[in-house]
Amino acid sequence: MEALAVVLYIIGGIAALLAVLVLVAAIRAVVMKKDFADDKPFDTYKDGIDTDTHAAHLSEIIKVPTVSIRGNTDKTQIYRFHDLLEKLYPNIHRVCERTDIDGALLFRWKGKDSSRNPICLMSHQDVVPADGKWKYDAFSGEIAEKKIWGRGTVDTKGALCAILESVEELIKEGFTPLCDVYVASSNNEEITGDGAVKTVEYLYEKGIHFDLVMDEGGSVMAYEDSAKGRMVAHNAMIGILEKGRANIKFTAKSRGGHASVPFNNNPFSRLSKLMYIIDHKNPFKKRITKPARVQYKAMAPYMHHFKHRFLYGNLWLFAPIAPYIMHRIGGPAGAVVKTTCVFTMAEGSKGANVIPETASVTANCRFMVHEPLPQSYKKLGKICDKLGITMEMLTGFDIAPMANMNCYAYKYVKKRIKETFGDIPQIPYVMLAGTDSRHYTKICDCVLRFVPLMMTGHQLNSAHAVNENINVESLERAIIFYHDFIKNYGLDAV
Repeated sequence: MEALAVVLYIIGGIAALLAVLVLVAAIRAVVMKKDFADDKPFDTYKDGIDTDTHAAHLSEIIKVPTVSIRGNTDKTQIYRFHDLLEKLYPNIHRVCERTDIDGALLFRWKGKDSSRNPICLMSHQDVVPADGKWKYDAFSGEIAEKKIWGRGTVDTKGALCAILESVEELIKEGFTPLCDVYVASSNNEEITGDGAVKTVEYLYEKGIHFDLVMDEGGSVMAYEDSAKGRMVAHNAMIGILEKGRANIKFTAKSRGGHASVPFNNNPFSRLSKLMYIIDHKNPFKKRITKPARVQYKAMAPYMHHFKHRFLYGNLWLFAPIAPYIMHRIGGPAGAVVKTTCVFTMAEGSKGANVIPETASVTANCRFMVHEPLPQSYKKLGKICDKLGITMEMLTGFDIAPMANMNCYAYKYVKKRIKETFGDIPQIPYVMLAGTDSRHYTKICDCVLRFVPLMMTGHQLNSAHAVNENINVESLERAIIFYHDFIKNYGLDAV
């Protein structure tokens, strides 16, 4: 009886402790709640801002169809684009050192002290094809409804234009930066091309190490307020990490035959078992890693629902179960806690009545830090061995290191966001898609995925879709961001 009493006492103590911890978590979820702050008022047409010229320049940039298509090596439009940039930005081409790396562009603006580590602002020049029915022609660069329309406005010629406009203006003002400033623009990012790879190789051979690299990724989420007559910034999403990825082809073989005489374990049958295992049993580990903790710690106070703040704001308590809840939720929440593998292509026989001798499916995998490419590939290999399936990695690269969030460069980016857009929430996050900037982690410890373009959710989703557009006001504020960013970089670190 005494032993039973001790056991009950221990169980009661554990239950009481859990109750206290849950109560603490609930109190924290209530107390941590924050409202989204108003953004900084902005007058697009104030003195000194040549809005019409800036918008017209982006319009001209959009009109050059620098479309990337796999297998197409014709760079006619890319070099036509280079010629346009030389025409639009004479000061940059007069003062900066320009290097053409097989179509990728690299500008170096020499600073006052070249012994300092430089910074690099990035934005690729190529775009995806423009299919579907558009409100305005995809390559018209139409300026209408206080917006600039066309393929590339969001991804990412809008940001490239803002960078170049700011540098052009600073040179015109007679300004010289404290450190060297680089502007990098690859010509084949949309097809995972080698433009950025060759650029990084070029920089690496010269022994260059950047304090900061800033490329596409997160942006300033906003909404259009008719009462205020302008866009209102809601929050800034700063990509601190992007998942690795690979395209993997899985192949199964058999003797083949006529569909009227089927047999067990034909190629598609084995491949379907593989797909079922991946889709329904998910062999990848689910874990709240450091980047995910950082993201949800920043997000939690602004979540409207108590249950979300309760879970994501108390990962110190719920980390063991949160990954499984997020996996069940799916979407971005599920993708942050695990490696993902999605089947996207299939090949088999050419006839509906023919069992193929060889069939294959191709999957797109995205790797998270706790289960990177080698481990994930090995895990998939073990499943394939049991099913008699072979694997081939068509393309792939591992997950890049997380950006250093303790350095001056990261803190400075946050400061400039506040100065430009107001005291809005700044959310560091795990980027699920890929960018050129992953290659730059070889020569930089603080690689960020952020462009200072204010965009509504609809505008953000227009990238790679029809009716891609950004507001004229958004372009203007991005130009001001880059202008002040370059002008003041390093001054408060001297």
